[in-house]
Amino acid sequence: MKREYGFTLLELAIATAIAGFIFTILGVAMYQVLTIPESGNDHLTAQHELQNVAHWLSLDGQMAKSATGGSSLVLTLSDNTSVTYSLAGKELRRRHGTSNMTLAKNIKVVNFSVQNRYITTNITSAPAGRWGVSENKTYMTYLRPG
Repeated sequence: MKREYGFTLLELAIATAIAGFIFTILGVAMYQVLTIPESGNDHLTAQHELQNVAHWLSLDGQMAKSATGGSSLVLTLSDNTSVTYSLAGKELRRRHGTSNMTLAKNIKVVNFSVQNRYITTNITSAPAGRWGVSENKTYMTYLRPG
């Protein structure tokens, strides 16, 4: 009788387990490759919005001679015009004269406080996404010397 060549049940089970392990690792790696950039983009979006707000606050704050804070910020510039920062829904807006500009669109919380000649801004940006990314920053701006 000729001997038949083939695989035993044990060899097939071991090969299937090894293949399953390899495919699991490849699946996890693909998931990471596809999802981590999305989370990173949400973080960058939040940070970019906060930096944009900080830029405008610094620019206007250093030209202002007085300020009042709270949920909105009103800066009085040296030419007696005013610049107002206020939250409308989730958008932080800057109004100067007839110009109305949206500085950031995903703002969750903003609070302005004025002490002596310092404006302290506490702001949180939370882009809409499945990752629940949230960035919180506190900025201090010194008003124009009087």
